[in-house]
Amino acid sequence: MSARHTSRRLLAAAALSVAAHAALIAGSWLTPPVTPPEPPPLSVRLEPLPPPPAKPVPPAMRKQPVRQASAAPRIAIPRPVPVVTPDPIPVITEPAPVAMPESASAPVTAEPTVVAAAEPTVFRMPEAPPLPSFPRRGNITYLLTMGPEQTPVGRTVQTWEFEGNEYRLGSQSESTGLIELLRPHRYHYLSQGTLSDQGLRPARFLASVKRGSRTEESLAVFNWDNHSIRLGRMPQQNTVPLPEGSQDVISFMYQLALAPPAPGRIELPFTRGPRLDVVSFDVLPHEMIETPLGRLRTVPVVQVREQGNESLAIWLATDYRNLPVRIRFYNRDGETSGEQLVSEIRVSD
Repeated sequence: MSARHTSRRLLAAAALSVAAHAALIAGSWLTPPVTPPEPPPLSVRLEPLPPPPAKPVPPAMRKQPVRQASAAPRIAIPRPVPVVTPDPIPVITEPAPVAMPESASAPVTAEPTVVAAAEPTVFRMPEAPPLPSFPRRGNITYLLTMGPEQTPVGRTVQTWEFEGNEYRLGSQSESTGLIELLRPHRYHYLSQGTLSDQGLRPARFLASVKRGSRTEESLAVFNWDNHSIRLGRMPQQNTVPLPEGSQDVISFMYQLALAPPAPGRIELPFTRGPRLDVVSFDVLPHEMIETPLGRLRTVPVVQVREQGNESLAIWLATDYRNLPVRIRFYNRDGETSGEQLVSEIRVSD
């Protein structure tokens, strides 16, 4: 009886439980339906926001709505605007400079034109200033005498030639007659260099002197870049500093012709080949001299004599483009050892 009583109780409890669940299920739809429909429209309204800024970078805008949902939407919106706008600006401006070299190709073609126009200017400038009215070619013939008595012994011919910005000067003295048979004399000088705004700039000077059977040769090489000069009697040579404005014994005469000095004393570095000395000259007042060409008005330029050294004097003819028409040489004792007096002048352009 106890088992049956227990079974009846379990059946009764199950029936009550089923009835209670049925009642709950049957009435559960009355209260909640109002709230569920509202969330779906909220989620739909938030999703359409990404499309407007999707023009530059769609992936970046997809990440931003997630941040907007968690944070305030007004803060998330200003952030993408400054980030997105600067990015395309450099991208747009960068191709522009890349295209510029194509247009810059025009100036590149113009550069050779400028260089080509500058080259002749550089070469023409040195030609005009040093020779405003000086003949490009010419020669002077001199009567050559020896000693204080001025005994005729031969002749000297000096030549000059200017080509572009280069020059070549030569002087050849030869004895004639009885002197040539007994004790021949030969004096050969050659000066080569360039023209500059300051006049003649020697590059190489060669001197060959023959007295009887003895011949001496001297060479001077001017290095203006290194400011040095190599000179001396051959084959012995030594190198010494080269002062600005240095001249050799031949270029010096024509430097005076190109740029006549004012009266007074001048000093310049000067070489005959064996050594380089700073020499002083006195530019004296005008003097009239007698020559085979007639009386000539000249400017004497006389070297200041130093004890134990040779010296010279030059007379520049003012009516003959300041050419040297008389050249007198003095020995170490200050006596006249020789003289060249003009007998003929020929010039050509």
